[in-house]
Amino acid sequence: MHTQQVDEFWRIKVDSDVWKQVLHLGQRKEFRHGDIIIDAGELVNRLYYLESGVVSMKRASWGGAEKIIMHIEENTLFGEVPFFMHQPILSFFICHQDAVVYSFSREAVDGMLARHPEIAKDIIRTLAEKVSALSNQSATLGLDSLYQRIVKFILLRYNSMPLEDNEIISLGSLRMRDIASILGVHRATLYKALKELEHMNLIRMLDRNRIHVLNVDELAAIAYE
Repeated sequence: MHTQQVDEFWRIKVDSDVWKQVLHLGQRKEFRHGDIIIDAGELVNRLYYLESGVVSMKRASWGGAEKIIMHIEENTLFGEVPFFMHQPILSFFICHQDAVVYSFSREAVDGMLARHPEIAKDIIRTLAEKVSALSNQSATLGLDSLYQRIVKFILLRYNSMPLEDNEIISLGSLRMRDIASILGVHRATLYKALKELEHMNLIRMLDRNRIHVLNVDELAAIAYE
């Protein structure tokens, strides 16, 4: 397997272990799939660290439509923007995969920043990762064709997991409606485009939420045509 260069536009995994030294200063809580961790409109007075699991950041319209902004993966900070801005958040954070989360009060964060400069560096690094991903997402949604967006998503999955010689990738717990939300398309449109890529002998849709990548070089060519 050789990886394909694709800029990340929806997954955030800083994978930082500097927070482990201060977890005793936070409150530990377990969340199950579908649990709201931070709700829209909430004034965020705590800083959150995801020890395990996956958390999804979403934004909802007045009509009830939802857009996945990003997925936060383990060992990553979240909620830092509304925390430091002292403003109610417009998006919401929901547990996508069962998670263990530590939250820290403002007093605890102030103390950590004074005593642990590596914590401050990690916050800056996390913000930089998110700005980069959101910039890439804006460019992808605004400039790429539907097929380019889908192919880039497939290639990011391809790059993110160890593959056997058969080049089969797993979509994990992501459903078609999740992927459609990430890519900014209707679920039926996504399914039709995937079937077209299958007809072109570039991929094959498999059971158990998997995709067989048949020609990664051709997919990469579509991504940057």
